[in-house]
Amino acid sequence: MESGAAPYFEQWSGIWTWESETGYRGDDRFDDLPRASFVRRNICYGEGILMEKVKVVALQAPVSDREGVMTGPAYETNIAHAKKLEDMGQEEEMMPRSAFWAPITASRFLALQDVGGEDDYFSSDFSDEQLGLRLRHMGQRGDQNGMKTLVSFSGEDEYVPATVDKKLLLERLCAAMKSQTSPDIECHSSQDSVIPLLIDTGNHNLSNDDGDKEIFVAAVKDLLQGALN
Repeated sequence: MESGAAPYFEQWSGIWTWESETGYRGDDRFDDLPRASFVRRNICYGEGILMEKVKVVALQAPVSDREGVMTGPAYETNIAHAKKLEDMGQEEEMMPRSAFWAPITASRFLALQDVGGEDDYFSSDFSDEQLGLRLRHMGQRGDQNGMKTLVSFSGEDEYVPATVDKKLLLERLCAAMKSQTSPDIECHSSQDSVIPLLIDTGNHNLSNDDGDKEIFVAAVKDLLQGALN
């Protein structure tokens, strides 16, 4: 992150407390790992005053990073290589260029592509209980401060295996997010904290048709307007 963005970055609640307690004074680059890890915990797990102020979250194409590549010929080899580096205490070493589309460390590779990795949130082969453990904090935050989460899934997402029922997966993801929320709130009602949206003709980044983008933007607009009222 460039220094010009520092004022916005410093507004993220909890940074001042963490720095004063630890004495840490880093620069403002986003690859500053101690600080970046702290912010990531706030976003992913809903800690701190920051999340109390978040009223709308839009997840566009929340898909598994590993399911689309698991059937590839090099998947098991790449996972084994990354785990070997991890076992040797070299998890921050880079993976071979052929392993991923961008430069990536072994630890990050495992987080994205190993079964149950740190960032493996949306895989269809998880049980409902496993999905709930990974996603229920979204619905809990909705119960606590009224935060709305839009879960937008594309019916023709090229990164989702053809064998996956996308409509069913969308329903399961939303149910997992609400697995420990108020049972008296009717699903899909105006009070529902998690809102599913299936864009039937959409691909992963909604570049197939302008109409797909408009559907997504309209849904986000409605939630933002509701949050401001």
